[in-house]
Amino acid sequence: MSNAYLITGVPGFIGKRLVQALVPEGRQVFLLCEPRFREATEAWAKDVPGAEPDQLVTVAGDITQPDLALADQADRVRAEVSDVYHLAAIYDLAVPEELARKVNVLGTGKVLRFLRSFPAGRQPRHHYVSTCYVAGTREGMIFENELDRGQGFKNHYESTKYAAEVLVERSKAELDTRILRPAIVIGDSRTGETQKFDGPYPMFGAVMMGLMVAVPGAARARVNLVPVDWIVDCLATIPKRPDTAGKTFQLADPSPLTARQIIDLVAERLGAPRPRVHLPEGVFRPLFKVDRLRQLTGLNEEGLAYLNLMQVFDTTNTRTALRGTGLEAPPPLPSYVNQILRYYRERAKLPWRLDTPA
Repeated sequence: MSNAYLITGVPGFIGKRLVQALVPEGRQVFLLCEPRFREATEAWAKDVPGAEPDQLVTVAGDITQPDLALADQADRVRAEVSDVYHLAAIYDLAVPEELARKVNVLGTGKVLRFLRSFPAGRQPRHHYVSTCYVAGTREGMIFENELDRGQGFKNHYESTKYAAEVLVERSKAELDTRILRPAIVIGDSRTGETQKFDGPYPMFGAVMMGLMVAVPGAARARVNLVPVDWIVDCLATIPKRPDTAGKTFQLADPSPLTARQIIDLVAERLGAPRPRVHLPEGVFRPLFKVDRLRQLTGLNEEGLAYLNLMQVFDTTNTRTALRGTGLEAPPPLPSYVNQILRYYRERAKLPWRLDTPA
């Protein structure tokens, strides 16, 4: 029986890094990408360090179509694949609902249907990458075995990832499944490398430019930032660990800093001024409608909702599965934030910045 991988979401940042983490196993890896990314994916695959000739196979497809639009490659994938990582999704807090629903919900449904179409007794193991933020507007402790608690959602990204996870949860009765929920993924803890400057990066930039003179609300939320290298190590390791089938794993920091602590940490490392006042969130919302300000800082109203929502993500399943691997928890943010800020400072196209040391 063949034991190849199929990974959706290549050439995304996490997808490419996951491929690199799996290459040393020597197993064949099918890289499912959109047709428009085929040439770029093939070119990238040729240069992956350590990959054997023909180990990485690019297949053009579309997760929103029957058989994932794999055409004549579909039967080969069914015959050779034993593990599927489904990463492909729209990761954007401001995504329109129609697009988010098409890719995140309809796409996940098509992937599940494709997995069910494998020969009897040959259904692959499914490793679905969700997000901790299927918790939506819930507050307090969020346990890994919880999904539907009647919560609302802050944006269409959250609501559609939630709806997709509902489909995956239901499929556990038929498919050997693990649900992996990353928190907010930032750059590499060793190099700072990232693919795009979203999430907390505009806030870092505002501090870097000396514009963070006030903080929205109390900034009391524990903002759960985790480095991409730790996330990828967890994705590659957890499915190989015993007693993980059917479980959900929150890939989160068990001891995250509050939003205010992060802002102060960044200001300290940059030698930038710290905000002096706290103002109600409502004061800031009209500012995000000013095009010039959005262009200048990259800040948006969608991110505001995460600064004061009190959520704590339980990581019991994750810590249990990873016991003895050294991956039980991510490195603490203060230990690698300088690398994050240095990479951002060197590559972000900020209109100006303070003369900062990071």
